Parts: sequence; C-alpha cells; structure tokens
Amino acid sequence: MTKILGRRSLLATAICGLMSAGAVANDLALEEVLVTAEKRESSLQDTPISLLAFSNERLDRFGITDLADVAGLAPNVTITPFPNSRSSLVIFMRGVGNNDSQTTQDAAVGVYIDGVYVARSIGLGSDVADLERIEVLRGPQGTLYGRNTTGGAINLITAKPADEFGVSQKVSVGNRDYWQSLTKIESGKVGQFAGKFTYMESAHDGWVKNTGSGDNFGAEDKKAGRVAVRWDASENVTVDYAYDFSEIEGPQQYYQPTENIIPNLYPNASDQRSETGSWSGGVKPSNTDISGHSLTVTWDTAVGTVKSITGYRELEESIEQNYGGGAPGFAVSVDIDQDQFSQEFQLVGDAGANIRYVAGLSYFEEDSLEEEFDTAPTPVPPFTIATVEDRTIKSDAKAYAAYGQITWSPEALEQRLDVTLGGRYTVDKRSATKDSSVYFVGGEQSGSDEWSNFNPSLTLDYAWSDDLSTYAKVVTAYKAGGYNVRSTEAGFQPPFDEENMTSFELGMKSSWLNNRITANASVFHAEYEDMQLQQVTNNATIFLTDVYNVGEAEIDGLELDVMAVLVPGLTMQLSYGYTDADFVEYIDQRNGAPTQGQNIADQAEMPYAPEHNYTIGLEYQRAVGTGANTSMLTASLDYSWTDERYGTAFNDDVEGYFLDDYGVVNGRVALSGMTIGSTELEVAFWGRNLDDEEYKVHSISLGAYQAAYFGEPKSYGVDVKLSF
Repeated sequence: MTKILGRRSLLATAICGLMSAGAVANDLALEEVLVTAEKRESSLQDTPISLLAFSNERLDRFGITDLADVAGLAPNVTITPFPNSRSSLVIFMRGVGNNDSQTTQDAAVGVYIDGVYVARSIGLGSDVADLERIEVLRGPQGTLYGRNTTGGAINLITAKPADEFGVSQKVSVGNRDYWQSLTKIESGKVGQFAGKFTYMESAHDGWVKNTGSGDNFGAEDKKAGRVAVRWDASENVTVDYAYDFSEIEGPQQYYQPTENIIPNLYPNASDQRSETGSWSGGVKPSNTDISGHSLTVTWDTAVGTVKSITGYRELEESIEQNYGGGAPGFAVSVDIDQDQFSQEFQLVGDAGANIRYVAGLSYFEEDSLEEEFDTAPTPVPPFTIATVEDRTIKSDAKAYAAYGQITWSPEALEQRLDVTLGGRYTVDKRSATKDSSVYFVGGEQSGSDEWSNFNPSLTLDYAWSDDLSTYAKVVTAYKAGGYNVRSTEAGFQPPFDEENMTSFELGMKSSWLNNRITANASVFHAEYEDMQLQQVTNNATIFLTDVYNVGEAEIDGLELDVMAVLVPGLTMQLSYGYTDADFVEYIDQRNGAPTQGQNIADQAEMPYAPEHNYTIGLEYQRAVGTGANTSMLTASLDYSWTDERYGTAFNDDVEGYFLDDYGVVNGRVALSGMTIGSTELEVAFWGRNLDDEEYKVHSISLGAYQAAYFGEPKSYGVDVKLSF
C-alpha cells in the first residue's frame, strides 16, 4: 500500500510522493544525503549506484515501518505480498526476483537489517519498530552484498541510541477502527552506555466484511519492539547490541472469484472489488512471530575500521488461507519454523590519499521446518472436500564468502577518476528432505548439493565537476541453487541449479543551481542466465510447481530521480523507471507437454516487470507564528503509478495472473514544533488512496476459476505526537 512521504531531511533520492524537502522556507538548497551502501558513509551523490533512500524523518512521520509500506514508491521495484501469507513479500527489482516463498529457494533481492542478512521472505511484511533509514540499491550487488542479490539489495537501518535523554509518544487513529501507539524512550549517555527502547502496537479492521464466522478479512493486530544498547568501550571501540521482535495476528486477505473458467461455477464472480465475503467453514486467523539479536563491534585501527557483525534470527508462522470465495475451494494450512545465524568481518580503510578498500569474510547458516496441509473440492458437485497433499520439509543451508573491493583515484587526473575493482567468492551448501503423501507414492525424498561462484565487478566513476559525475560499471551476481518443496514427485530431484546475472550500467549524479536541483539517472542492460522459474504444471493442482532453469533473458531499462526546490518552501520530487524485459530462451521442461524441449520464449512473460512506473510529489513548508511560538506547517500531495504486469512467467492461463495498471493518490497536512511548556506537539491529518482506486494486488488461476484480492480502499486518520 502506497504511503505518503513527508519532509525531506537527509535524503535527496527518495521515492514517493513527498520526497522530503530538506529545504526550509527561506532556503533554496537541498540538504546532503548520507548513505552507507558501500559499507562506509558517503554522500548519495558520490555513490555510483542507482540508489534510493528514505530518511528517518519520513519513516517516523509517515508510518513506514516495514518493506510492504514501500510498495509502489520505488520505480523499477515491485513489492507484493505472497498469496498464502501477507507477511511474506515477493520483491522484484529491474524485472529480477523470486515469486515464491519456499524455505529451500532464495530470494533474488537481498534484505539486510543493520548488516544482518535476512534469508526468508516470510515476515518481511512485519513491522520494524525503530527504523532510521531504508536504502534501496537497484541492480546486482554481487561484490559487497553477495549471495542472492541478482536483482539488488535493500538495507534496513535502525536508529542508534542518542546521547540525550528523551521520550516521545505518538497515537494515531483512523477509519476502519485503525489505531497505533508508538513509544520511544532514550536513556541518554550514562557513563559509557546509552540505551533506547521502542514499542509499537497497532490494529485495524479489514476492508472486506466477513459474512460468516470469524474476523473480517485483512483485520490484524500487530506488535513490534526493539531494545538497543551502545557501549563506548574505549576511544576506538564501540559495541552495539540490539534485540527486536514483531508479531502479526489476523486472517489473511480475501481472494474473491473474478472469472469462471467452468461456466456458472461462481455466479457472483466479479472483477470489481467486493465489500463482503466468506470462507467455507469460517475464517481462521494466521500468526507470524519474528525475533532477532545482533551484536556489532566496531574497532578503529591504524589500517582501517574493523567491524564484526553477528546475527541470530528466528521466525514462526502459522498460515490459514482459502481461495474458495465462500464455496468449498482450495485451502492451505502451513506451519513454518526457521532460524539463522550469521557472522561477518569487515575491514574498511584508506591507503594514502588515493586508495580506498573494503574487505570481508562472511558465514551464514539456517535450519527450517515446513509443514503444509492442502485440501480442495472434487471437480463435480457436491464439491466434497478432500485432502490433496500433506507434506513435511526439513532443510538446512550454509554459505561461506570472501570479498574485496579497492578504489584507486590516480593523481594524474587530479583524483577526479575513481577506478573500482571488486570480487567475491561464495560457496553455498543446501540439503532438504521432503515427506509428502496423496500425490506422492515414492515416500520420503532427500538430497544435498553444493554451488560456488566468483563474482567480479568493475566501476569507473569520473567527477567532471563538484556537481556532476558519471559512471560506467560492469557487475555480476549469482543466486544459489536449491530444492523445490512444492514439486511434483519427479520434480524434487535433481535440484535446480544456480542462476547468474551480468549487468552493464551507465549513470549520472548531478546537482544544479547551487544544489537547488538534483538529477540522477542510469541506463542499464542485463543478461540473465540459467533463470530459476516456477512452473505450475496443472492449474487444477496449483499446490504442485516445478522449478526449472529455463534459459536466458535480456533486460534493458533506465531510472531517473529528480528533486527540485521550485520556490522557497515548495519541493518537487519525480522518480521514473522503465524496464524492457524479454525472454531470449525459455525451454519448456514439463513432462508430456506438447512443446516439451522447445523454446517457448515468445509465449512467456517476464513476471513482475512493469514497463513504466513513476512517482511524483509536492511538499510545501512554511513557518507559522513568530519567535518562541513558531511552528512549521507542512502539506504534501503525491501520486504513484505502476504499469500492467504478470505474476507468473508461463501458465496455461497466464491471463489469470495478469495485474492491470493503477495509480494511487496520498496526502498529508501537519503542524509541528508547537510547544506546551517543555513538551513539543505535532498534529497531522493524512489520507491514502484518496480517490478510492480499485486495483488488484495479486491474481491467480485455480483451474476452474480465477481469483484475486484487491488493495486497501480510501483510508484516513490523524496522528498526535508528544516529545519530552
């Protein structure tokens, strides 16, 4: 769901409709944006990556607490909930991603929380209670981020404890019984220590009324918390520890029948958003629990900054989903347990005035248990429900990597040219055991395999002036192979192989009129080899998919991000993305298919690759009052638009996965800086999807009919925040 973004603060690239202004009423200059995309702090304008960044001010003031809130705001990035679980996110960048959430298949966009890799897409829709910044790195990031970043990477960066004591409380209310409470407490510096406690709780009713038993569809209760402690052990050593948790409880979204394939199967099937619905047997809740620990030790030495990042995370999820739309239909019950441990050592430093380097070692391991129970009706009346599959999957994975990157700025060119050479060597090991009944007669299946790869990269970055630089880069990345736990009996072995990406990119970073305007652009060509794609072999048994390395694709595109102060206090942001993604080779590997062994690239669609998408927004700020009674009025309006796209590459009913284009309007008006004694008050009124656009978030074909669920209708509310 698109969210309005507010005041610009430290990020000149952001994404959505308000792209924070950074400029105050009497200032025509945009503020500098600082990022850590290359493992060291640098200006966004000096970083040769197609990079978007959300500031902590926008995240805090506009309620962006998880990746799902970013959906629609970043051109050439699509974020869609997985049909079984709204907390699982399907993330694609530049047409590259993974549209499944198996514990034995990795994502193609790497997600990191404070440098800790998050292996599973399950739970990415959960709240993170105290985000300071989100950085979106578009394009392969195989050197510094490594495994499974063929599409790109996303950094979630949490707020560190402050040196001063402080307390803030925000309360929000809105339509559909929405409410949220966010509490932050800073201990301030006490000796060598500082701490921070954040707790968030929220709830809202669903927008599809349940006419049967149970809660309304999409209703949810959410909790999230975080404790962070910083220890300045010495002048050169800092230790950061953090614990976070997130909980979601409530029924899944409502999949309504949209079109009958078997005539008259669903008399009320409609392609318009339904306000009511039911499940056969009543609505059952789903639950997601996630927690994690991280320990980061930073040591400044004579050879550079040495950093140790240790992370442990675990998740538990219990899912109930029914696609029947009121009648007996395909239903899924899933229980997942996963835990992971990671350790990374980094060295970031300089060798003289013209050489910079980054080096690192990383280790990762995870264990998962997944149990799924599927039922479906018989294909003829009276539609008796029967068990169609009951499966248990145990899996584990390990990964080792060593990487390095060195940047040379030759003195002969006044250090205007940066030549960056990098490389990463990775070893991935995975094993899986699958025990499945009903459709399987062979009993338990198991396997293990290993993949390795070396990913080099080369970047040339030239600063023509202090305000204009251009770069050219060749980067590579790979995604490990794995086992398909949703497979047909014949599809589990052998495992699918790794996939590889090579990207060629030209980019520009620029500022104009004394930093009144920033304009960043990139054009790219990517070659995608040995693509891993899910193939539904029969829509009547949609719970069975096989994963194949189908072949090759080529992806061309561009990104443009502009920020401008139009007049004092009025800031405009425009971000545009274009993607032209096409299969070059797609070998049909379905047993018994009429086209088995043939190249069917002309019949396939690159999934989640809208051709055009953009956001445009205006934000106006002005001071109200004088002297000590001065406060700040901020008004913002934004519009985001996404082109049509498909949710699958190849299917006998590919139109059942089609999603039409749509646009969403958001707005916000806030008055901040008001004082009551020593307390600061902020009040904001907001609205999302103001024109009540009807759009499908996900669509699916189930053999006899098509079903979809729709995005949230118009919503509105008020925030009140007190800071002490």
